[in-house]
Amino acid sequence: MNRFFVFQKIIETGSFTKAAKELGYTQSAISQTVANLEKEFDLALLKRSRKGINLTPAGQKLYPEFQKITRQYFDMKEVADHLKGLETGTVRIGASNSISRYWLPNLIKGFEDQYPHVHFTLYQGDYDEIKADILAGRVDFGFLKQTLNGGLKTIPLKKERLLAVMAASHPLAQQKVVSLQDLTQQSHNIILIPEGSHSDVTLAFDQIGVNPHIKDQIQDDYTVMAMVEAGLGVSLVSELMVGNSDFKIAHAATVPEIVQSIEIAYLNQSNLSIASKNFINYVVARKEQLP
Repeated sequence: MNRFFVFQKIIETGSFTKAAKELGYTQSAISQTVANLEKEFDLALLKRSRKGINLTPAGQKLYPEFQKITRQYFDMKEVADHLKGLETGTVRIGASNSISRYWLPNLIKGFEDQYPHVHFTLYQGDYDEIKADILAGRVDFGFLKQTLNGGLKTIPLKKERLLAVMAASHPLAQQKVVSLQDLTQQSHNIILIPEGSHSDVTLAFDQIGVNPHIKDQIQDDYTVMAMVEAGLGVSLVSELMVGNSDFKIAHAATVPEIVQSIEIAYLNQSNLSIASKNFINYVVARKEQLP
């Protein structure tokens, strides 16, 4: 087993037991790998406590180097497989709920038809979490909105509009376009979907000088729409999610319009595996077909 990859998996999972399970090894084998690694460098790299596993100061310094070695190792394996006529590798992606549900399944299926030996690992989260995963090397690349991609290389894909959603009995339910000001005045609660540190929704309200009553913040889009259907408030949800839902809710465009530019974001080319580069090229070539 690649000892640096084992170490990385321990940090990613936060547990010797979970790392052993994911890698298919015994916990004792994982522990021995770490012990050998610490012996090789003559340094303590991990410290265990009741709160879990943490890197020692020496471990914090060496871990980024271990990640680089791991990436180089798997890149070499991919090159070797390519020379043998195989296309292999793992693509690690960070994405939001809407993109995970409505973009990635068809994209992955089409890609796997061409590269059946490539594997995918998907990490879901809000945009701040996705960016943090990219910077930490947990994912190869992520789908981010333009306002959060500072410091990263990006490739523009598509603009995503947010729609106001409300219960069918809401006073504004019959309107095709609603102003954010009317939406606030006619609603006792705005249910906010956390987007990270830079929320296009709160920014849109700020720009028109409106301070909405935000009582609930819910991560999952479907839970939000279920709460809206139950009359617990209104929200602003991705048009992609609204158009594919079966909830009995009304929706309308907003004034001002809230539009997010979605991009592929990554740290740099050297951080991308061959498989990830191939998948990014595959996605970009099909961006006009994205729903």
